[in-house]
Amino acid sequence: MERGDGARMANVVNAFVKVENDLDAALKKLRKKIEKEGLIKEIKKNMYYEKPTQRRRRKMLKARKKMRKMQEKMARLDRY
Repeated sequence: MERGDGARMANVVNAFVKVENDLDAALKKLRKKIEKEGLIKEIKKNMYYEKPTQRRRRKMLKARKKMRKMQEKMARLDRY
């Protein structure tokens, strides 16, 4: 995470997984917990610098896609 002043904040995840003879199952549970926290998505998003204009454009396109999808859904529901 990044604050406005350029300092980086650390993401802290406390994930406790009980290992009961099956290490693979414990790793799978750990991955699910980390994924649920959104940590992997956050790391991938912040891997490269994204210019503010690119960020705004990406958000705008996402909003357009969401609206189009919602309109299509409403149109399908109106047929019935």
